[in-house]
Amino acid sequence: MNRAFPFLFVWSIFIAFLPIPGTIAAQDQVKGHLIVEDVLARPGTSVTLKAALLEKGLLGSTGLGGETVIFTVQGQHAGTALTGGDGRAFMEFKTHMRGNHKIVATVESSPRVESVEGKGNLASWERRRPILLVDCSVLVQEDGSNPLTALTGIGNVGPLGKPHEKAAHELSKLAEFYYNVIYVHDRPGTALHETRAWLRRHEFPIGITRMVPQEEKALLAFMKQLKEGGWDNLEAAIGRTWEFAQTLVKNRVKTVIFPDPREKKKYPRRAKIVNSWKEVRKQL
Repeated sequence: MNRAFPFLFVWSIFIAFLPIPGTIAAQDQVKGHLIVEDVLARPGTSVTLKAALLEKGLLGSTGLGGETVIFTVQGQHAGTALTGGDGRAFMEFKTHMRGNHKIVATVESSPRVESVEGKGNLASWERRRPILLVDCSVLVQEDGSNPLTALTGIGNVGPLGKPHEKAAHELSKLAEFYYNVIYVHDRPGTALHETRAWLRRHEFPIGITRMVPQEEKALLAFMKQLKEGGWDNLEAAIGRTWEFAQTLVKNRVKTVIFPDPREKKKYPRRAKIVNSWKEVRKQL
């Protein structure tokens, strides 16, 4: 028997169990989530594109620093930026044409992070076109599973649910001929990203999305922020709660309300109460 055979046999088994080059790095990669912030600007002005690269964990999300984010706007390369320790990346960009322009941010695969993509909207709007504020809760069917109208204290981070059958169609008509749309909701954290994806999936008109608690103080602060940015053209709003209606009406904004059955207070007289999306355009 060849004395070298046992050695060669053991050596072949050892080689067979060696990891394939690159598999260790692949196993060590984390799955990140890239969240792109919607940006509101006027044509011809400079803005800051923002993205956050996060890793979700049991105790929340943590930023992934030191990764390169590639930004494109309306299909054109805009530049790159490096994420900081909090996972956030910033890049200056000058708007050109008016309209809604898709922002796509990507992080290519690295030894630490899997490749990932995020989307947002650069709203390059002219001030002469009025703004319509829409509470996202009015877009979802009331079938008992709508997390946007869940009772206070009951968290729900699942999908938004089914949209109202006519909501996207009627809202698209308003956006096509007259309004620019800002969507607001009060779901915290990365749920904002999920809401944007839901709006795109169900073909709602393109706009910008912001997290704004449905209470007077927060709504007033948001409207003040818009005015300070030169956006004094908030003309109409669609919402659900008494506080939403009271706040918008007091600030001379045309307000349409889908009444919340849990509300015990009487809605303001100047708020237009509707029960179907077919009625909304008649009131605005």
